[in-house]
Amino acid sequence: MPPTQKANAILGVAIALLLVSSLAACVALFRFRAGESWVRHTRDVQSTLAQFDMSASRTWRLSLEYLSSGDDTILRQEADLTRDMRSSIASVRHLTADNNQQQSNCALLEDATEKSISLVDREIELKRSGKLDGAAQRMFIAQVVAAAAEVDNLVQRMYVGEEQLLTERRKRVTDSFAWSIAILIISLLSAMLMFVVHNHLLTREVRARTQAEASQRSLSARLLIVQDEERRRFARELHDSVGQNLAALKMVLSGVRAQLPGNYTVEDCLKMLDDSLSETRTISHLLHPPLLDEIGLKSASRWFVEGFAKRSGIATKLDIADGAERLPDLMELVLFRVLQEGLTNVHHHSGAAKAEVSLAEVEGNVVLRIRDYGKGLPQDVLENMREGGQPRGVGLASMTERLREIGGRLEVNSAEDGAEIVARVPLDRRWLSQERVLENRVMENKETRG
Repeated sequence: MPPTQKANAILGVAIALLLVSSLAACVALFRFRAGESWVRHTRDVQSTLAQFDMSASRTWRLSLEYLSSGDDTILRQEADLTRDMRSSIASVRHLTADNNQQQSNCALLEDATEKSISLVDREIELKRSGKLDGAAQRMFIAQVVAAAAEVDNLVQRMYVGEEQLLTERRKRVTDSFAWSIAILIISLLSAMLMFVVHNHLLTREVRARTQAEASQRSLSARLLIVQDEERRRFARELHDSVGQNLAALKMVLSGVRAQLPGNYTVEDCLKMLDDSLSETRTISHLLHPPLLDEIGLKSASRWFVEGFAKRSGIATKLDIADGAERLPDLMELVLFRVLQEGLTNVHHHSGAAKAEVSLAEVEGNVVLRIRDYGKGLPQDVLENMREGGQPRGVGLASMTERLREIGGRLEVNSAEDGAEIVARVPLDRRWLSQERVLENRVMENKETRG
């Protein structure tokens, strides 16, 4: 599997694990809230049972007080408590509707309660009619105590049942919550591991691409150096071989003209020979001007700009700071090639009638500016270069690679009234080592070809 696909697959797994973690967190939260709801439900049932138990106890106590005192006001309190008992039983039945065991207990509790209420009502009637004697009253008290004990046992049974149910529910919630937390932690740790692996793969891929780009730039730089050497060799061969042969031919034709005065054919041949000699010399100098090696960049730039203005018809203003100090050979060669490419672009693409060229040292940098007053550069080309993309076209790409190899940079600005190319190269001691490295590469190429 390619590294990119592997990184994307790992990223997908990490995202899936994060989704699982989110789901586990949701389940844990839901279980936690469900546990709280069950606790509240159990507490509500137990509270209702406690209220019922309290009402039942007060009812039995009031009934006994009535039998002793015969106070009718007690009967109103007893009636209110009876309604509360029945209401509490109805509430418990409603709260435990999903629990069959508690529903059975509710039914038993309701029967026992109704029996005890009937017993109290019958004894109250006997008391009112005066038919309740001492033996009957003692029997009634015994029956009330037995009924109260039965009701209390049922209430306690239901209360304990709710406690057991709550314990079971708490255990299920705790187990489920623990599993959810475990899944959440494992998923998060796995997702983090996947992200680390994904980052490692991306870093490795970026490093590989960076190395590939560095190798490509190094190869481009070596190709440009080889190209310059080939230009220099070809210019020398053109000057020494073709140029010398044409000069010898001119000498021969000059002798023929002396023997055949007034021969128009010989005159035309001499004229074409002079043009060929001039064109050969121009091509040789454009390939690699001897002034660049003999005198330096400033003189070679003056010669090239003057020739460019004559050949192109573009009025070119040149501004070069005076000074005898030369730049390193490699820097001069790169800047001269940038000057050639820049003015060639001005001639081919700008449509300008005039241009400006300046060369100066500014704040520790050698700055070469080429300004034209034409139609400017397309917006997409500018945006691509500002975003760090590869320039379109051989000229801009060649200038960018040449400058990048020696630590410089190319700036391109454009407006409605023209474009400007600025080459900035730092001038420091690193040039010496850099120049020696590139010269060694050239020597290696020569030895390989040799």
